[in-house]
Amino acid sequence: MNILITGATGYVGSAVAEHLQREHGKNVSLFALVRTSSARARLAGLPVTFLEGDVTDAPSVWKAVEGMDVVFHVAGLISSEQRQYRRLYKINVIGTRNVVDACLNSTVQKLIHTSSTAAIGVAGDGALNNEKTAFQEWQLRLGYMASKYLAEFEIQRGVAEGLDAVIVNPSIVVGTFGNAPVMNEASLFLRDIYRGKIPYYPTGGAGFVDIADVAQAHEHAWLRGNRGERYIVNADNLDYKTVFELVAALPNARPLAAEPLGHWLGRVAGLGAELWASIVGGQPRITLDRARLSERRLFYNNQKSIQELGMAYIPFRETLNRIAFASKHDNATAV
Repeated sequence: MNILITGATGYVGSAVAEHLQREHGKNVSLFALVRTSSARARLAGLPVTFLEGDVTDAPSVWKAVEGMDVVFHVAGLISSEQRQYRRLYKINVIGTRNVVDACLNSTVQKLIHTSSTAAIGVAGDGALNNEKTAFQEWQLRLGYMASKYLAEFEIQRGVAEGLDAVIVNPSIVVGTFGNAPVMNEASLFLRDIYRGKIPYYPTGGAGFVDIADVAQAHEHAWLRGNRGERYIVNADNLDYKTVFELVAALPNARPLAAEPLGHWLGRVAGLGAELWASIVGGQPRITLDRARLSERRLFYNNQKSIQELGMAYIPFRETLNRIAFASKHDNATAV
C-alpha cells in the first residue's frame, strides 16, 4: 500500500511517518511530499521516498498523489502572528484545497487531514467543547483559527464529491519522540518553566496531548475513522496555573515563583514582540493573538476519539516526565 504524507519533515508529520513504519513495516511504502529547502534529517533511517513539491503548488501535489492509496495531509503553517495571516490562508486553506482536488482526481482510498482544536467551536470559557460545538465569530478574527476552520470546509467539500476523508483535531501537542529527542515550541515552553525561565503564567487554560498519541490517532483515523467525521484528540484539560504547578513538582525542577500574567501586560507584550520581530526579523515567543487566547480556558471533550477510534491517552504528567528528561540531558532539538 502506497502512503503519501505531506508535512512529513515536521514535528507531527515525522512522528506519523515513524509510527506508520513501526506499526505496518513492510506492508506499506511511505512517500513524503517535501519542499526543496525542507530539512530531512528527522526522517533519517526510515524507508521514505521523497517527492519534491509544495502543497501550494497544485501540479506538484497532483503528481505526488498519483498512485497513492492513502494520503495523510499533515502539512500546515502554525503561526499566531498578524503578519502571517495571508500565508496562513495560502498554506492551510489553498494547500488543503489542492490536496483534496488531487485525491478526487486519483485512486486515493482515504484522506486523513490534520486539523486542530483551533477549528473547533467554543461554547464559553471553561466549557467542554466537542466536535459539534459551533464556531464563534470572535474565532474568525484569529488568523490560525480561521485558517484551520476554513481548511475543514475544503475537506467536507471533498467528502460531498465522493472522497473518503477523516479529520483529526489535536489540542496542544507536546512531548518528544524518536531516537533523538525533538520538541516543538509548546514543549520548549514547558522545558523553560522547568528550568526557571518563565516568570508569569497565563490566566486561562488549554487541552494537551502527547505527540505519541497524536501519531497513533492518525493511524486509527485511517483504519477506523468514519467518512466525513472529525475527532478531537486530547488527553487532559488544564489551567495554565496547574501546568506550572505540575512542572514545579518534577524532580530537579527549578521553577520561578510565577505570577499570573495580567490582561493588559500580556497583550502589550505580545504586540510589542510582534512589532520588534517585524523590524529585526525572527519569530516572537509571544504574540497578540496568543496573549488573547491564553486568557481563555479552551477545553475539549475526547470521548468520540475514545469510543470510535479506540484511543487511550497518555497522562499529561507522564508526558512532562519525558520532557523533563530531555531537558536534563539538554539534547532536545526544536522543530
